[in-house]
Amino acid sequence: MNIDHMVRKVFYDLLLEQTQSEEDKDQEQKPEQRPDEPPKRKKRKKAKAEPGSINIAPGSVGRGRFKAFVGEAGARAESDPDGLMEDLGVKSAGGNTDTDRVKAVLQRAIAFNPLMRQAYAGASGSRVKLGESETVMSGVKVALGELSTRDGIKFISHTLAGAKNAGMLSLDGAIEIGLHDGEIFIKSI
Repeated sequence: MNIDHMVRKVFYDLLLEQTQSEEDKDQEQKPEQRPDEPPKRKKRKKAKAEPGSINIAPGSVGRGRFKAFVGEAGARAESDPDGLMEDLGVKSAGGNTDTDRVKAVLQRAIAFNPLMRQAYAGASGSRVKLGESETVMSGVKVALGELSTRDGIKFISHTLAGAKNAGMLSLDGAIEIGLHDGEIFIKSI
């Protein structure tokens, strides 16, 4: 028996003892449940996004590296947000709601900058039914041009972060960038 095997065995035994003692404590503290009642399940709490945050929906971008220009846009959104907004032609974000302000930033950038016009076909307000629920959600739908949806979502995230860092975009709540019917959909959360 080598030393690694012995250390591993002792470690597992300690973990097993610890979990068993915790289970014993939990059983002592819990009141007895009636046998006719099903066990209660703990409800999972959904984390609330911080106001002003720009989030990407889980599963929208997958894993791996992004293209170089997407990473450069992210770096520029942090280091030179004013210059990025100037290059994109964004001067302000007007609107009553968060989605209106996001739409104003994206429409101006797509209309003014030839690279954005090449990457995206347009941005417009939209109302869609998300998931199996019948709830209608209003937001911004961004049609893609020559850019992949994965890179498009991340690039929009960097663009909006740059507008926020430049002081041109102020959000009352949080927004989430995701996919709906093959197009990018941005909603308030």
